[in-house]
Parts: sequence; structure tokens; C-alpha cells
Amino acid sequence: MSRKSAYKQVLSIGTAVVLGFALFTGSLDGAPKLLSPQSDEQAAALAEKQSESPNRTDDEADLVARLESGTASSEDSGDGSESATTGTADDVSSNATPVDEVENPDLNRARGVYLSSIPDYAGNPYVALRADGTHPLGTPSFTLDEYERATEEGCFKKFSKLDSLGRTRKALACIGPESLGQGKRGDISRIHPAGWHQQRYDFIPGQSLYNRCHLIAWSLCGENANRKNLLTGTSYLNETGMLPFEEQILGYIHDTGNHVLYRVTPMYNEEELVCRGVRLEAQSVEDHGKTLCFHVYCYNLQPHVQIDYATGRNQASGD
Repeated sequence: MSRKSAYKQVLSIGTAVVLGFALFTGSLDGAPKLLSPQSDEQAAALAEKQSESPNRTDDEADLVARLESGTASSEDSGDGSESATTGTADDVSSNATPVDEVENPDLNRARGVYLSSIPDYAGNPYVALRADGTHPLGTPSFTLDEYERATEEGCFKKFSKLDSLGRTRKALACIGPESLGQGKRGDISRIHPAGWHQQRYDFIPGQSLYNRCHLIAWSLCGENANRKNLLTGTSYLNETGMLPFEEQILGYIHDTGNHVLYRVTPMYNEEELVCRGVRLEAQSVEDHGKTLCFHVYCYNLQPHVQIDYATGRNQASGD
């Protein structure tokens, strides 16, 4: 072989090697790409990790499933602030501040009920919401998931965390014979809910303006000195507004031994510390609300007392 022929053969082999290396590294497009130092196992693990969806909390995953199935309402966007006392499960103000939009989804709206839509107090301690011929005391807005949980698990209770202003928020419970308070109720005087400025007036039975109102009554769920279950409520709200409905639930359970799905939601006006009232929703579980069903708003006021809801301070009034 001549020297010239040998040189051409070497050149041809070198060109083939270069082209092969370029094809292997993918650098023919003009953008050099470095070979990854990871092993095949590492590459497979990375690919698997990249293909996974972002991590979700249990509540978020549950919400996605409900939205996809069409059982969640638009207000059920979830704020992650629910805390369960027992069990595993767990609206936005049109004039709320940005922090409230994140932390307080039930400030003055809850599943389509706006504080601005509540009629002014006219002498009755409560007003029915979403009432019709079948349900003169109103129709609750429980979701399918909430109702199914009550039918499958029986008694449970959960209370929302306090918001950034220290205000009590909503509570949900399935109440039955096994959840009722037993024995003598303990002392709760050490707890001062948001807006607690106690005053005494001679014209109020018991004289005290404010009570430490339980969202879910101790007699129904056994929760007493639980800060997330207590709010600043007037004697009128506690004794005249809420108590008759709590006694109705208690009587139903005693008479039937059945269960009641029950939710209480305080409704605040923007950043006021004292709620303007509370929404009570209840539905008997075993008969799908045929025996017991109501959805009412109870006014948090006291006749002849002027309340500054922003602070809780108050004074006698001739109105």
C-alpha cells in the first residue's frame, strides 16, 4: 500500500469515529451536549420523579377528586385551615382584605349566603335561610362528601383553626348518642374569645352581656374548654337564638337514637372581632332530613345594648 493510500484510509477511519461520537452525544445540531455522569438507575429514578405530579395535601387531593366528580361546591376551594378533633376529614368576602381572602374564607359569605343578604333584626332572634314549602326553617348546604361521611363514620367533630385575628370560625359535627356530653360541664372562665369586653346590665337576665358561646354545644359533642369552639356571643344569641335549636337536636337524638349532621358558622363583617351572627345548619342523617332539617341565621345582638362589633366594647342604648 502506498503512503498516500494509507493516509486516506486513516483519514476515513478518523472521520467515521468523529461522526459516530457526534451522533452519540447529539452535538450535530450545533449545540454541544455534555454526557450525563449519572448511572442508568439514577436516570430512571429522575425520569420517574419528573413524571410525578406535584405533591398535594390530603385535603387538596380530596378537593380535586370532589371537583372532578362534581360534588364540591364552588365555595369549597379549601383554605387548609380545618383541624379535626376526631376522625380524619375535614366562602370569600367581596370586601375582604387580601390576608382575609387567604385565611378567612367564611368571613361574611358561606356557600352562597352573604351577610349583606341577611335582613335587619326585626324582633325575632333568628331568620330562616333558603326556606321553602318543604323546609320552612331553611335548607342546609351540606356537600355530598359531608353527608356520606356522616352515614359511613357516624359521630365526628372538627373545628376550624382561629384566624389571624384570633376569631373563632366554623365547626362541623355528626352528633349522636355516643357524642353527647356526660357528667358536669367544667369551667371555661379562663378563655377570652376575640372581642371579649364583658359588661353587666340590670335589664339582662343574669346581667352579663356576653357568654362564651359554644359553636357545637357541650351537651351535643362534649367539647367544653376548646378555644376553637368558643366565641363572644350575647346572652340573647346564646339563650334565645341558639339554645332552642340545640335542644331540638338533643331531643331528636334522645327520642330516636339517630344522628344529626350539624354545622355552625360565625359570620363577620370584614375585620370586626365580634361576629354579627351565626348560621346553624342541621339535618337528620338516617332519614335524610325528613324529621329534622333547618338552616337559620341567629343574630348576635342584645336588645337595648349598642355593640361596637369591631372591638366588642358596648354601652346601654335606648333603641
